[in-house]
Order: sequence, then C-alpha cells, then structure tokens
Amino acid sequence: MSRLDEIQRFASHLDGLRSARMGRWQELARWLAPHRGVFDGELTTDRGERRNSEAFLSIGSAALRKGAAGLTSGMTPRNAPWFEAAFRNGDLWEMSGAPAWLDEVNARMDSALNAGGFYQAIHSFNTDLLWAGCALLYVEADETTDIRCECIDIGSFSVGMDTGGRLDSVVRRIRMTPARMAQIFGKDNLSDATRKALETAPYSPVEVIHVVRRRDMRDPGKLDAKSMPWASYFWEPGGEDFLREGGYMEMPYFFTTWNACGLYGTGPGDDALSDIRQIDKMERDKLVGLAKLVSPPVAAPIQYKDAVCLHPHAVNYVASNDAIRPIIDLAPWASAFQYLQAEVQNVAGRIEDELLASVFASVPLDQRPRDMSATEFLERKREALQQLGPVMSAYEPNVLTPLLWRVAGMLDRKGVMPPPPESLLGMPLAMKIDFVSPIANALRQTGAETTRALVQDVLALAQADPQALDKLDIDQAVDELATGLGAPGKVIRADADVLAIRQQRAQAQAAQSENMAMQQAVQMAQGIAQTAKTVSDMDTQNAASEAGNG
Repeated sequence: MSRLDEIQRFASHLDGLRSARMGRWQELARWLAPHRGVFDGELTTDRGERRNSEAFLSIGSAALRKGAAGLTSGMTPRNAPWFEAAFRNGDLWEMSGAPAWLDEVNARMDSALNAGGFYQAIHSFNTDLLWAGCALLYVEADETTDIRCECIDIGSFSVGMDTGGRLDSVVRRIRMTPARMAQIFGKDNLSDATRKALETAPYSPVEVIHVVRRRDMRDPGKLDAKSMPWASYFWEPGGEDFLREGGYMEMPYFFTTWNACGLYGTGPGDDALSDIRQIDKMERDKLVGLAKLVSPPVAAPIQYKDAVCLHPHAVNYVASNDAIRPIIDLAPWASAFQYLQAEVQNVAGRIEDELLASVFASVPLDQRPRDMSATEFLERKREALQQLGPVMSAYEPNVLTPLLWRVAGMLDRKGVMPPPPESLLGMPLAMKIDFVSPIANALRQTGAETTRALVQDVLALAQADPQALDKLDIDQAVDELATGLGAPGKVIRADADVLAIRQQRAQAQAAQSENMAMQQAVQMAQGIAQTAKTVSDMDTQNAASEAGNG
C-alpha cells in the first residue's frame, strides 16, 4: 500500500466518524445559521436564503448573533487585553525590565493576531461553537502579515483525538481553483484533469484534501518540513500522488466542543432547536389569527348574499329595528391574539437564554432596577458570566493557549519577538499564558476581592492596635491585587526596582539628615563663637573701665 493510499484510508475513517452528526448540523444550519457550514459538496457561494426557506422568523439567528458577539467580546475582546505571557517562576517578575519586556511581547503578539484576521476568525469560531456545538480554527504562516487565521466551515472537516482528549489529526476538504492550485503547488504537481481545467476553466473550483496528523517517525536533528512534529499532506481525490507533503512545528488546527458529548459534542443550538421550531409554528398561527382578526370569517342570512360589505368603514343597511352596531363581534378574537402574542414572547426569551444572548445583554449600570444596589447588580452580572466556567475549562486549553503558543513560535522563528532585557540573559525563561479577558477576570476576581477585603479589615484593626500591620505584607498584597484584576505588568514595579527606589530614598533621607546635622553644628559653633566674642568684648570693656578708675 502506498503512502497516499494509507493517508486516504485514514481520511475516510475520520469522515465516517463524523457522519452521525452531519445530518443534525444540516438541520441546525437551516434554522439557526443559514450562512454557515458547507454540506454535500456545496460551495461557499451556495450558502444563503435557500437554506432557511423553512424558517418564518429570524429570532434564533438574532439570538445566535448576540450570543456569539458576547462570547467574542467576553473572551477575546479586540479593544482590551485578554491574554498575557507570564513567567512560571515568579521570581523572574521581580527582575529589572522583565514586566515591560513581557508587555512588549504581548503587544507584538496582539498586533500579529489583528493583522492576521484572528478577531474575525474567532467570532466565526464562536458562532459555530454555539450553533453546531464544535468549531475548528486554522493558523498558518503568512509572508505579509506573519500569520493568517481562518475559521473552518462546519461540514468540511473531520477530527481525531488522542487518548488524552487532545486534537491529534484533522481532515479538511478545501475548494480551490486550478489557477490557485498551480500557484501554491506548482503546475507539474497537479493531476491531469486539473491541468486540463487550468487551460479550459481555471476558475472552476476543484476539491483538495488536507490532512494534518502527528508524525510517527521523524529525525529530530533535521529541520526540513518532512521532519517536523506534525505531518501535512495535500492531494486531489483521484490524484496519483500528493500535491505537497510537508509539516508544521505546532499543530495548526485548534478544535473544541461546547458539551463533551461524543467526538463532536453538542451545543446551545441543540437545546434551542425545539423552541425555534415551536416559535416558528406559533408565529405562523399568530399571523393567521391576525388575518382572521382583521378580516374574520362570518356567517350571514341568505338575504345578504351578494349584498353585505365587510370592508373597513362599510355600512350595511338591513331590515331591522336594532341600533347601529358592528356586524360582527371581534372581542373574542382580540383576546386570543393577545394570549398567543404573550406566548411567542415567552418562547423568544427562552431562545435568548439558550443561545446566551441574555447572559451577554449589556445593561448600563444606571439602568439597573431601583431596588438593586450597584454592588448587587455587578455581582449578578459576574455570576451570569461564571455560568461559562465549564466551557472555559475546555476553550482555553484546547484553543486559545495552543493558538497563542503557535503564534509566539512563528513570530520567534521569524525574528519578530523583542530580545529579553539584560537582567534575564542566560536565565531559563519558562513561560505560561494567563488570560485577563472580562470572562476570565469574572472567574478569578474572587481572589482579588478577598485580598482587598483583608487589607481593609487589617487597616481597620490597625486603628485600635498599629501592630496589626506587622502581619500584612503590603507589597505582596499589591501584587495579588494586580494579578487578580488583570492589571498590565508595566504598572507594577518589580521588587528589585522597588528596593532600588527605597534605597535611593533612604540614602537621600540620610544625606538630608546629615546636612541638617551639619547645619545645626555650624549654627551651634557660630553661636558659641558669637557668645565667646561677646564675653571677650565685655571683659575688654571691664578691664578698660577698671584701668580708668585707677
């Protein structure tokens, strides 16, 4: 069996494991995300309104957009820091220049993420995660922007996991034009059919399969693409050889699920689907009821045939002694319509809860309920965000952390990262990634609040007994508050810098005290001299006086 045949069988195996979930994705896409996902070999341009022709309302799609936007701004906000490289060895934080160097590392990584389309890709990733229950992100090197990020369409990929539940392999089906394929892989590597298409239909899409998996055998001493830890294979279905065989230093794909239920999991979209169907049916019934309310069916005596007019403002003259009155009673219809409208709103609220739109609803502090204090209001918002704790436990280690390590590795290999300060040269720099996004802060601010409460209580005790301050390490309390609140490293001085400042201050104070002592000594000496002179003058005057008297 050739290497290509073995990789093709491996890809078919992973695609088979995905088949049980594929039908559900298609149904979810019709009702929730008509513009997301690729199914049955369709092209990206095929996605559109035809998918959700069954849906009568867009309440589900609107709630999905709100939930995805809130998840993106809560976990990876573009306009605020959400991650920071840090030292595993806490002592390194206290080295001169170390916090500022880390801030520069973080700034360059964020600049690369922004230029490489990360923030657009992660929003699409979060959208897929909510409606499909899983999502896949791809990060590749780019000559212009250093990195390039892309969210892979649901239905176009399959994955494999290792025994530890980590992403181990990915099969992705890509649509490329023959012109693009010739540019990337070289014309000579294309199949015969694609080379012909390059001449006759260069912009008609052709399917290309990409497989990335852990390399079984490699030579760690070599640096070529075929010796890297992760193997990469591109080929055309029906082709006789690979379009390209290469590798990656890090796994370029990042995958996670919302609920760990099977290989591809489930998500809020699965929970909301029944309510979305229900509200769609209720909206149809509501509009039928509204049409009947506006123009209800009526029963009339036979003599009114071809004579009665039910148009607005119409007047029908009948042989009756009754007073002028409406020809039909609309009150029962209006009452039923109100009940139906209330139920539609109730189901719409459930859908917003299921798709997290209500969790991320932005309510200004000044618009809180009158009977709720500002502290209680903020605490309730924090508790709402803490509902995402289980999701974060998979999202961060499976997606954000390895993604940032890959970005850091690519930038370092390209020479974009700043050199460390002199104080860190020659020292082992074991690093880690900390997250300081609004959601991450909401989940960890308990420590900062505990430290703040302790400091306040100790200061209150110190008013009665100043010795209580001896139990409190103020410097460490400041560090703990900064960490818990996610403050930038540059705003907190390292212990070495603080020690230098305090030594300079002590030296300045000592010099000042010495100068004051010298001044006092000089003044005292001057006073003694002046006193001696006065006494001497007095003695001279007395002696002269005694001589005159003699």
